[in-house]
Amino acid sequence: MIDVIVVGAGPAGLYSAVLLAKEGLDVVVLEEDPVVGVPTHCTGIVSAEIYDVHKVPEQIVLHRPSRCLLVSPGGAVAEFNSPGEEIAVLDRGALDQTLAASAQIMGATVLTGRRVDDIAMVNRHVEVSSANGERVRGRAVVIAAGVTYRFHHLMGARCPAVLHTAQLEVDAEAAETLELHLGRDVAPQGFAWLVPIRREERSRMKVGVLARGDARGYLERFVRRPAVVSRLLEEPGEPVRRLLPVAPARRTYGPRILAVGDAAGLTKPVTGGGIFYSLLSACIAAETLVQALHDDDLGEERLATYERRWRARLMPEIRAGTWFRHLLANLSDSEL
Repeated sequence: MIDVIVVGAGPAGLYSAVLLAKEGLDVVVLEEDPVVGVPTHCTGIVSAEIYDVHKVPEQIVLHRPSRCLLVSPGGAVAEFNSPGEEIAVLDRGALDQTLAASAQIMGATVLTGRRVDDIAMVNRHVEVSSANGERVRGRAVVIAAGVTYRFHHLMGARCPAVLHTAQLEVDAEAAETLELHLGRDVAPQGFAWLVPIRREERSRMKVGVLARGDARGYLERFVRRPAVVSRLLEEPGEPVRRLLPVAPARRTYGPRILAVGDAAGLTKPVTGGGIFYSLLSACIAAETLVQALHDDDLGEERLATYERRWRARLMPEIRAGTWFRHLLANLSDSEL
């Protein structure tokens, strides 16, 4: 029987697998997409805090911006320069793939094309069923399937609050500065962004929107703005769309089960950034499970330690971010 089954091969799931396999546990990762890291779902911006939990390979860094422009609904611009904390834009697909390679080196098995349809608690094990009819039995399961909240009833949890995102990447004029655009017509309860990167010696731009409602529609209108379209060197294609949690799930544990990363609703409430929270929650989940598996105690009370630990570490920051998000969501354009 497998020690731990990880559902989802994003940063949270793969880093959990790396740390668990490193301790000699038998780990299987089930990923629904045929290729790890494809499609890419996020912008990939991280701050230096990520190095507290994981050394990011330099080859997956696409840009290190030191300047940001915040553009108000009326066109006023505030300029921010780096206060000393290094910001990096990562190749998110490459991050996932390097973590998958690390997990396999440590002894974990990563299986793609395995969409998980059901998770059942059976006596003293967990049974995970894939759409292709495969069944895998394990002592515990880590839910790392992003905003797929089909399994949260196993933890007695409701779906966390979400917003909508849409993002595309195109060839563009070379630039060094990040831009964030605010306004109810631009992105209600959120913002639009322009993030310059270099990929394979080409200057490119990530253009996206985080908003309440039709993020794709808001993105299409934003891209057509003269100040934006004039910088693009090719016709934008179809954006990648996803839901983004902006509040933690009510519960992130249950008997033999933990949720990590986006699946736990762990993102920064203002920006939606989730990579650092994903890796940190993976660390805490792995530490919790290693000891629980050693003691053969995977009950709800024992695994509650995981949630107590991440809440103690992250909730002060999440509460402050939630207050600021509420402020931004309720200000009029003139107030912004």
